Amino acid sequence: MPTLRLFADLREAAGVSSADVDGATVGEVLDAARRRFGDRFAVGVEAARVWVNGEPADDDTPVRPGDEIALIPPVSGGTTATSLGTDPNLLPVALVTALLVAAWIPIQWFVVVAAGAVMAWSWDVHDAAAARGRRLPLYPLLVGPVLAAAGSYAWGPTGYAGGVAAAIAFAVAWPVFSPPDRPVTTTAAGVALTVLAATASGSLVLLGLTSTEAVVAFVVVTLAGLVGAALGLVYGTRIQSVDPNVGALLGTLLAGVAVGLAVAGIELSASMLAAVFAAAGIIAGRALGAMVRIGVVVHTARPPGRLAAVDGLVVAAPLFWLALRVFGAG
Repeated sequence: MPTLRLFADLREAAGVSSADVDGATVGEVLDAARRRFGDRFAVGVEAARVWVNGEPADDDTPVRPGDEIALIPPVSGGTTATSLGTDPNLLPVALVTALLVAAWIPIQWFVVVAAGAVMAWSWDVHDAAAARGRRLPLYPLLVGPVLAAAGSYAWGPTGYAGGVAAAIAFAVAWPVFSPPDRPVTTTAAGVALTVLAATASGSLVLLGLTSTEAVVAFVVVTLAGLVGAALGLVYGTRIQSVDPNVGALLGTLLAGVAVGLAVAGIELSASMLAAVFAAAGIIAGRALGAMVRIGVVVHTARPPGRLAAVDGLVVAAPLFWLALRVFGAG
């Protein structure tokens, strides 16, 4: 079998400095190593350079028994196994802060901020996938949030549905004009992510149309869930049965109780149910974001990307709005 040599953060994530891993190519060896060593290792591999017998290599490089594959993390920067608990930038904080501040300004500007925030997330997902060599149609990801936000602002829930439908139609038609996006897998991924981006953008606008309190409640609840997930990622190993998913659930539930008690326009029962929905969105968003960004579903590590921390917020937005609409906001 080829021998995998690990250094720095990858060695800490795997718990060993070397291991014999079966595979006919570098890609097969790395896939087997990801399964063996877990989520933290899988994410750290994405930023590492690969060398085979002292020569640069990629996933398609063939390997034979006795070959040595070295994984070398970047000396500084990048996404490594020990940097997963915190973001190396303030963009996620700026995005969440912008949504919170925009809740207090005229609704027209809130629509712009909501659509712009989701568009920024869409661009980040596109770039993260491209860095791994996977193509995603960019323009449907940028147009979809605008259509849903505009429709929601103009005609409420009916416009929301129409905007999402228009976004789907645009994503399906786009490959006609862009031959590189015509493969079925590329088109399907583009349509699915466009739907997600459109529903998130439209839901944020509908929350803004509901009330300032609804937007604040969403930001508070989801932010508490994201903080809980981050704390679970960093400190969960010291507390039995607490991981990022449990941390997200605990954070949203506590915030849901606080919102229900403190905000007159939102009943406690509705706030609690919306918090549960938000927790489900955060957990699903983390898994979906990892799949899109690195091709591996991980629950206990953060994938690369400057806005990866808010993957869960995008999925949570339509679920939170749906819960408030169905169960009542007061």
